[in-house]
Amino acid sequence: MLDKIRQTVQKYGMLKGGEHVVVAVSGGPDSVALLQVLTLLSSEFDLTLTVAHLNHGLRGAESDAEEQLVCRLSEERGISCVVKEVNLTALREKEKRRRSLEDIGREERYSFFSTLAKEIGATRITLGHHREDQAETVLMNLIRGTGLEGMKGILPVRDGIFIRPLLEVCRKEILEFLHAEEIPFLEDSSNREDQFLRNRIRLHLIPLLQERYNPKIVDILNRTACIARREVDCLKSRASQILDDWQIPPQIKDGVATLEIKEFLKLHEALQYRVIKTLLGRMYSLNCRVTSAHIQAVVELCHGRNPDGILHMPDKILVKREYGQLTFVCRGDKGIPLDDYAGEGRSCEEFFYFVKIPDSVELKELGIVVKTAFAEKDEERIFGEGNNVAYLDFDKLKMPLVIRNRRKGDRFQPLGMEGTKKLKAYFIDEKIPRQKRDSIPLLADGHSVVWIAGLRTSERTRVNKETVHIVKIEII
Repeated sequence: MLDKIRQTVQKYGMLKGGEHVVVAVSGGPDSVALLQVLTLLSSEFDLTLTVAHLNHGLRGAESDAEEQLVCRLSEERGISCVVKEVNLTALREKEKRRRSLEDIGREERYSFFSTLAKEIGATRITLGHHREDQAETVLMNLIRGTGLEGMKGILPVRDGIFIRPLLEVCRKEILEFLHAEEIPFLEDSSNREDQFLRNRIRLHLIPLLQERYNPKIVDILNRTACIARREVDCLKSRASQILDDWQIPPQIKDGVATLEIKEFLKLHEALQYRVIKTLLGRMYSLNCRVTSAHIQAVVELCHGRNPDGILHMPDKILVKREYGQLTFVCRGDKGIPLDDYAGEGRSCEEFFYFVKIPDSVELKELGIVVKTAFAEKDEERIFGEGNNVAYLDFDKLKMPLVIRNRRKGDRFQPLGMEGTKKLKAYFIDEKIPRQKRDSIPLLADGHSVVWIAGLRTSERTRVNKETVHIVKIEII
């Protein structure tokens, strides 16, 4: 196993020699094996090792036992050990978004490792992922819905600092290595719980695939990840070259970038998506919450017949189409006023949520929930449930659907009206107070506003006798 790991280290250039390395050790078999491997390789690569252990405080005595084991293993090898204790449950209670404990734990670990590396001058952080972890990750991404990016799975080297020397060895090899070296480890009892998707994949799905479909499914998924990495690297390189040719710098310091839509539309569709993703990466932090759905919305904005339009996305990102150009603006910490691009000031924080059918979306800014579902055709109900419920013709909608507040340039075709009118004019006609206009939820599709919550639906999506599929939207 040691020779295989040495080859992996050399193939991906993980260690050059003389580095100070943070070794992330949980006390489980993978990270304990990683610690022993790096101890054995430390003289060959002239490494200085520091062990990092994060006690999540989730499993009481079991967590404490893991911490004690990691400290003892480090001491036996003469390696410095840094321990941090956190209360993930308390952290989750403080959050507005209420992420899963898994997500919070992962963020805390990576933050701890990165901060420690900076403090001690380490240039590498080693993690103990192996071949089965890679297979689980690829399957998990497929189940959740992914493109090539998710098919890449776990990267051998990430951000030039995180390295995974065990990624090309399997769990069986790791356990045999620990047994041969007579090194103790502890199994995390939560790894056997079915409530986590990764656990269900590891405990049930992969064994099923191995038994009924292909006994080498782990090898196949690892090979798939390698292929996806190569193809993504190719697309990234091409997209970067295109942006360079368009004179869009690698780092956009002023928070504004513009591209010509005519040139953009000449690109292959796959490159269009990659160019937008790469451009956003040049503008905003790696923690930006832009998803594939947001990128798709930007591409559709370019392809639309309307010569102008605006998309408001997470992290104060605005995309504006105007006069054959697509302009990207990020206010961020730079103080760039979005109002310069989007119109008058606001009395309510901007919000923008993608919505599916069926779905339930909490608008935290307003303290309400918007629910969507397919409904049966029932004329009496459709016209008798009040202003907080709307029924629309599904086949007349253009995806994606979003719930947001108003934007400059919004147009609306009120029910019963032949033409469209500016949303601002509609609010004036309906005598809606200016200070309330930003707080009114709007349902919009890829074309225009289709429902002003509490007021009126659009003529374009009205339900009639020809309607086949009906969508119900409700505010509760």
